[in-house]
Amino acid sequence: MSDAIHTLALLSIREKENLSSTQIAQSVNTNPVLIRQLVGDLKQAGLVSTQRGVSKITLLKAPEDISLLAIYQAVDDHQLLNVDINTNLNCIVGGNIQSVLGDYYQELTEKVKQQLGQTTLADMIAQILAQANAKKGPLMKKIDLALQELQKANTQVKVVRTLLDGDWLALHTLTTTDGVQSVTFDVFQFAGDTVQKQLHTATPYLETPTPSGHTQLDGPVMIDANFKAEETRQLVTDTINATLMNGPHLEHADAYMSADYIQHHVGIPDGLETVKKGVQMLKSVGKESIYTAIDHVIADGNFALAISEGHAEGIDKTYYDLFRVEDNLIAEHWDIVNPVK
Repeated sequence: MSDAIHTLALLSIREKENLSSTQIAQSVNTNPVLIRQLVGDLKQAGLVSTQRGVSKITLLKAPEDISLLAIYQAVDDHQLLNVDINTNLNCIVGGNIQSVLGDYYQELTEKVKQQLGQTTLADMIAQILAQANAKKGPLMKKIDLALQELQKANTQVKVVRTLLDGDWLALHTLTTTDGVQSVTFDVFQFAGDTVQKQLHTATPYLETPTPSGHTQLDGPVMIDANFKAEETRQLVTDTINATLMNGPHLEHADAYMSADYIQHHVGIPDGLETVKKGVQMLKSVGKESIYTAIDHVIADGNFALAISEGHAEGIDKTYYDLFRVEDNLIAEHWDIVNPVK
């Protein structure tokens, strides 16, 4: 039952991400096959829906309308407390314990079911989020300090993504200054409660989506703590070194990037093969980006922001690349490229 509550809570909290059974299994720390079986039971009970051929599991009811009793009945509807019926009936204890415990267990079961019926999935989600937010104390304090640096007169900052990596904090934001919107990466290094170093890059926010319908900021925002930051950092570092350092070498990309690679750079559609063709076209006319050094990789769970140096068409540039990792491959990419000032 706990795995069912876990799964439904995850689907609700991360409802915009179209979680697959593999992603849910990573959170529950179990086998995806078991999650698919569990989802089948929940679907039969009318709590979720699935689409054939698509990694999309959707809640059919609002969390406040799903009781824990309904979840229990969907996946684990048997006697909560069982009495051993194979006792020695000729024994004074064995001959009487079944009826004594049976009545007592039945009474307890009814009380438990009553409590389960009065408790909803929304109640569980509220407690999960409250506990998670309490653990975010240091992060929230750093975000507040960072926003004090960013929010000035006539400037509004909407934080879309946050990465915390030791003393480093990275913010992916939509910033509005005098009515003009821009997408930014703002990176801070802290010494205690003091900002020791600040890095910034920005690009105009464009209303036009990518050919695949994405914006510069949409997509998953929640950090998946089931991923180890160091492994994410290493994968991103290895990917840049193998595919971008000293010129694009995308013939190696399949070992590092998902075939369904999602791209948020305006004008570029999804799909690794499409990216390869686009880079090859730029390379053929001498307009490719050539990375020369990685300055920082700030990793948090399944996200990592790489800040690199390089050049294109003879112009020195800075590259801010935010990657999301899934199934040990780069699955999604947001970026800002600017000339060095």
